[in-house]
Amino acid sequence: MDSSGDSIYDDPQRLFEAMAAGNPNLPIPIFLSFSEAKSAAQRYSKDIFTAQRDLVKILSHHEGTIIKRWLKKTTAQRQKVLTTAYPSIPLTHRPDFWALRKENPAQLRTGTQYRDHWLLPSLNREDLSKPQNLLLFLRSRARNPPGIFVNADANSVHIGHTARAVMPPYLSGYTMLLLGQNTQAAYGRMIAWDEDDEAFDMMSTGIGLQPGEGLQVLEIQQRKMQFLLECAKGILQDLPLNEPDLPISPAPAHVPLPVTSPDWPSLTQEIEEAPYRVQSAFDIGCLRPLIGARRNEAEDFIWSLREDPSFFQQVVLEWSEHRQEKLLTARGKPHPVLQHDIFWERVLSNMVSNAYFDFMVWDLVLKGIDHFLHLKGEHAHQTSSSPELAESLEQALAHFEYLVDQFTKGLVGNWEVSMVASPPLRQHYVREPQDPTNTRIKVMSKGTSRKRGDHLIWLLEVFLQEDQLFLCGLENVCDELEREIRTDRASRERISPYIAKLISDLSLFGELKRQIGLATPGPRMSVVVEQKEKHTEFEKKTKLLGQIFNVLTKTDTKLAALGIPQGKFNYPSEKRRTAATTRAMQKAEKNLDVFWTYVDDYCKDETGKTIHGMLNGILKDRQLQRTPDWVEQDPKPQHSNNHSDLDPALSQFAAIELQSRTESTIDIAISQAKEKQKSKTHGIPRTGSSAPEREIENNACTEENDKPTIFEVSKRGFKVFTTLFHTSTEEEPPGDLPWSEFLSAMASVGFSIKKLDGSAWIFAPVDDKWRQSIIFHEPHPSSKMSFQVARRFGRRLCRRYGWTSENFRRG
Repeated sequence: MDSSGDSIYDDPQRLFEAMAAGNPNLPIPIFLSFSEAKSAAQRYSKDIFTAQRDLVKILSHHEGTIIKRWLKKTTAQRQKVLTTAYPSIPLTHRPDFWALRKENPAQLRTGTQYRDHWLLPSLNREDLSKPQNLLLFLRSRARNPPGIFVNADANSVHIGHTARAVMPPYLSGYTMLLLGQNTQAAYGRMIAWDEDDEAFDMMSTGIGLQPGEGLQVLEIQQRKMQFLLECAKGILQDLPLNEPDLPISPAPAHVPLPVTSPDWPSLTQEIEEAPYRVQSAFDIGCLRPLIGARRNEAEDFIWSLREDPSFFQQVVLEWSEHRQEKLLTARGKPHPVLQHDIFWERVLSNMVSNAYFDFMVWDLVLKGIDHFLHLKGEHAHQTSSSPELAESLEQALAHFEYLVDQFTKGLVGNWEVSMVASPPLRQHYVREPQDPTNTRIKVMSKGTSRKRGDHLIWLLEVFLQEDQLFLCGLENVCDELEREIRTDRASRERISPYIAKLISDLSLFGELKRQIGLATPGPRMSVVVEQKEKHTEFEKKTKLLGQIFNVLTKTDTKLAALGIPQGKFNYPSEKRRTAATTRAMQKAEKNLDVFWTYVDDYCKDETGKTIHGMLNGILKDRQLQRTPDWVEQDPKPQHSNNHSDLDPALSQFAAIELQSRTESTIDIAISQAKEKQKSKTHGIPRTGSSAPEREIENNACTEENDKPTIFEVSKRGFKVFTTLFHTSTEEEPPGDLPWSEFLSAMASVGFSIKKLDGSAWIFAPVDDKWRQSIIFHEPHPSSKMSFQVARRFGRRLCRRYGWTSENFRRG
């Protein structure tokens, strides 16, 4: 050891320079002395608290006036206020994404031209000119101490950091404190590592910050407070703001929004408003209902594949259209396997294996959340001075984060295969000529999205580049992609339903990552669980998943002969029931049963158990519903009280397939519900019955479900519900149903509605607490429901709430 004290490890600047000699791309920060950092921190702190005091004074006298004036202004007038307060304000939402497309790494190494775009992405004209965002921003920053925004402000510059566009300065040997420091003198104070034994630990656990990062947070907060103060003055430019004796008016309970807004509440809106609100506290449990719904959807998907021939055929064709074999070479040559059964072997084996893989992934994610919530519940009953239990929570979260990261990688792998082959996007990519010695397919882009200026393609391709995805952050890319699809019709039309589903799943993993990021108050440096330990635990949890996946993806499954959709799965359930349609449906069901019997026998030969045998206790068993034999209807059917007669509502559902993967129900109580068996029935559909159907599987009924409810709805609403509950015995099926009409009708019968990412919408009963929420997916890319989709929605409502057409009448 160098006893002279001149060791390179004692000189951060020399150390960085030495490392840069071996890696020229390593950025070298600006090095600060303690006095420089202290002076800058004191200056920023003074500016922040002074601006906040002035802003509090203005709001205490004039907040009501600010709200009224801002809501009355046109977009152009709002933009003028913003530009006056901040002349160089970026124009678009997420200006850091805009800058990322404008500047390449070589340009960034010489210095960015768009520092504010990277440093202050929430300060942009597009978002702040909307009615509510500036009002939320003013209130949250004026009425809360700046310390509670530290984590949010530090995370807001993530892209700027990873792109090396705005690097924080560096000072070693000190920790800066911002959290919980609620006075001007304390905010930004630094403690030396050699003077306080806890100083370094506070920085490594996220309670404190590296002084350079802390100074960057202080600059961000100072710029935001100054901007807000100037905006408030601009809105009230004709009023005297310095008179000391003005009366203080009470703050409104909430910021009112324009009543003319046509939009329904949405997750996108919440994410767009998040930078302007007080940051939400860590609460992984808030995502449990969505994860539970996604897990149940995956389970329903498996059973729909086994039960419904038309759904099976739809999924197989969808998978076949998102295979890279569908891509042409640069010379326009098709892949050689398209003419052979081997292509369909790949499609079918991957489709079947993915169905079970998908279910097990979401089941494990749900169990991970439940395990953490269980530990958290135990911790709540212990004293706050129990470090062992607090440590177990941190370890559980570390393992859960690793599990989420690994499953995200798997989903991104699916994206890499399917996105480039998606029919609307296929024109942008070509396949290299196939090497006959292996099955690997190499795909190339016809031109970079940066050069094409195609924002959608650029976003889609971020998922194909691991470094770019890390740079941008999964949750940020999903947010921007959702916004692009929502606001640009041309972009929306280039997203296939299959890719839209992948976006929904990626977005859900992004929300998990976002929530995990809230667990620590600031950037964390310490390692809670070693990587090797996390990987070992992950392998234990996924051992069964790997076994099933390996069996179903073998090359010799020979599924093509039984599973190629060449007419054998045609299932005319949407047509009026006749003897001919009954025979056709029974034939398709038989062909489907043959396929799955072969899959089960193949798996049993390989492992000694069927797939469902391997998943015993995880995947619930269900009785498949099959079409009964046709029985001629009497001209005047006689009603009977005999219990052996056909349940009319049950008969209606015997003729039609289960809901598709595009609909699922949030059903947390399902896992405790006792399985119910449904006896097979024979006969034909009858109309005019009010008897509600009881769902075969996974339905936790309550006494309230047995009470008939009559809804008085408008003429338009009545048309919606008669379409949803249309029966196959009627002469002519209705036409397409606009999605907006469906939303309005559901709202009219007591549901709160919220748009999620992708195509998903949540419908939550407002008054009836016993009712479970339900998810429906908006048709994509068209926002009109076909008659078949509408009937699927109606069946789901009937199963969940016992509704039939007789529950609705015109008011």
